[in-house]
Amino acid sequence: MNISQSQGRVKQLLGLETAPHLKARMTTQWIMLIVLLSLIPAVGVEIYYFGFGIVFQFLNCTITAVVLEALVSLLRHQKISRNVGDLSAVVTSLILALTLPPMLPCYYSVVATVFAILIVKAIFGGLGQNIFNPAMTGFVFIMISCPGIVGSSYVSPAPQAYKAATLTESFSIIYNGASKELVQNQIDAMTISDDNQESNDALTMATKLLDKVDVMSGATYLDAIKSYRKQGELNRLDGHEFTSAKYQAYLALFIAYCIGGIVLMSFRIIIIRMVVAFFAAFVLIQFVMHNLYPGYFMSVTDGLLIGGTMICAFYIMTDPVTNAGTSKGRIYFAVLLAFLIVFLRAFGSYNDTVAFAVMLSNACAPLIDVLTKRRAYGIKYRGKH
Repeated sequence: MNISQSQGRVKQLLGLETAPHLKARMTTQWIMLIVLLSLIPAVGVEIYYFGFGIVFQFLNCTITAVVLEALVSLLRHQKISRNVGDLSAVVTSLILALTLPPMLPCYYSVVATVFAILIVKAIFGGLGQNIFNPAMTGFVFIMISCPGIVGSSYVSPAPQAYKAATLTESFSIIYNGASKELVQNQIDAMTISDDNQESNDALTMATKLLDKVDVMSGATYLDAIKSYRKQGELNRLDGHEFTSAKYQAYLALFIAYCIGGIVLMSFRIIIIRMVVAFFAAFVLIQFVMHNLYPGYFMSVTDGLLIGGTMICAFYIMTDPVTNAGTSKGRIYFAVLLAFLIVFLRAFGSYNDTVAFAVMLSNACAPLIDVLTKRRAYGIKYRGKH
């Protein structure tokens, strides 16, 4: 409130600002900074097992996002320092970079970021106004638009993959269009040399051959089992040991995201009961469906560790802008998301459908808010006087 004096009369000038009007010590900038710091373990695991491609993808997305945020601020006559300084664009860039293939050519990651920041975020009014999660929508856009190049730009994980996918090699592939087959073959050799404990029965050999095709094509594990899943034959594949060279990256990422999630929960940045509801619903649904239809549904362990389940649980689902706004609604939102992930993975056309499940849940969030809205103060329940 401002007070001014004019012609002997005192006037009160009431400033008009959008909610919230209460100031908190935990600002948006601090929240985003903590989120960024909590993702450091995941970035370290990505570099160790997938190479330095994640670094360049993050740079591509961040530079593009910051430039677009500054441009939008100029067009709207807003302070650039405020819109860029809240670090929301950087968080979106890092989450998008973690979901994009490490060896994706630079212009694809730039296009994905442009779609996420301009179309999904800025057009709806900026931070706090967007309907869909920007990072997931950008990923879905580039996945649907260019499925071939996106699918072939993944790197099969291996311990010390950064020695093959070095900064120089990754830079050449991402920016100069160099062939990635040599790097993928080197990572393949690392995996085979570190993993010699399998038996020689026919089914195990088939799984090993599947793993080699997975590495050579640069596809993910979910892409490698796609044909088995569509034919309802997942139960024909042998289980795998997550401590082996081939799969320990997934266990390491699981631990890294759990560490980050604990950090976020300790600062009360994400809602614990929402995360618990998601994991409880996911484990229950995955367990029941796997036992009923093992040919179509993965085991609970595979469902949790392989794919984007963990980053979704701690960093995407908990986005306060795009999930439900009521306390009860957030629980329903988490359960719906878990249900969609399990079933879209089993019957969807794409490999890991976490991003699609997130967008569908985002679209349902307004309806969930209506169905779980609080009783207005002073309004009694029906039948009570």
